[in-house]
Amino acid sequence: MPDMLLYDESPLAVPAFRIIALLDGEIADEANRDALTQAYRLFEDAWGAAAYMASFHFLEHRGKIRKITPGLAADGRAFFEQSGTAYGEGLRRYGYALSEFEEPALPYFGVEQRSEMALFEIDLPAEHAHNVAFADTITDLLLGTRLICGVMGMGFFLPPYNSSLSFGMARELERYPAAIHISPSMVMDGVRREGSMHRWTPDEQPGIADIGWRTLIGWSFFSRLSSALAALEREPGVSTRCGEKAIAVTAGPEPVWGDASKHESLSAYRAVARHLAPIRFPRHCARCFMFGGNAAHDELLARRLDAYLGRFG
Repeated sequence: MPDMLLYDESPLAVPAFRIIALLDGEIADEANRDALTQAYRLFEDAWGAAAYMASFHFLEHRGKIRKITPGLAADGRAFFEQSGTAYGEGLRRYGYALSEFEEPALPYFGVEQRSEMALFEIDLPAEHAHNVAFADTITDLLLGTRLICGVMGMGFFLPPYNSSLSFGMARELERYPAAIHISPSMVMDGVRREGSMHRWTPDEQPGIADIGWRTLIGWSFFSRLSSALAALEREPGVSTRCGEKAIAVTAGPEPVWGDASKHESLSAYRAVARHLAPIRFPRHCARCFMFGGNAAHDELLARRLDAYLGRFG
């Protein structure tokens, strides 16, 4: 397993198995709420004891990170029963699974309401034996939501309370090219035009958040894929799972880091990236919002960003 990413010789981001999704509408929308409620219940059942720190932002809760109590736990479950979700409302759960990382991190569950979009993320200890089975269950739930897009796989988790340090991400790409470095908030302005803060050029189109071991694609992108989805099913090591209005594309039986020192194959990842080229995340938007959004003025960051976007070719 990789070491933690460092910034100024201090731990910045931790290796993790990552699950990220962006959903259309509100957390409280029926199609989203049912799936998110079940996902939170599954997380609590599997990781609740370990994720004993909570940061809630709804009703009287104002985001302070606190140790979970029976009352807080009940409030967390009740959050998903609300009839509506206001902008900025959400909840986060953290743990201390990595003793060498002194701040709250893994296991992590986060869901947050933005403008007509819900951000969803789970990050788990990278080498846990049941990550794939857990991901399969979460995938089935997400395929029934108003999914815009999502990604799953190995990567580095930057806790949201350190988001101002996101410019320190997208490192170690030559050693671990399969690693996911994004957060939902980094990509939310590039996955659709509606509600986006990005200044779109006439020839620029929205794209999916990222490519990973499992890439989740909502129906809004289907028209731009033509025969790509059928072609993907013929690629060695690539499988697909379909929902009514979404599809999950999986590169290999288990996620890998693409560790160059171990010669881990990325052929399936590269095949997925090649076929999904028409809907990849827009580069200009990435320069404005990914990893601090300063790539237009920082040549080193711009090179790292380009390396990240092009890491599968």
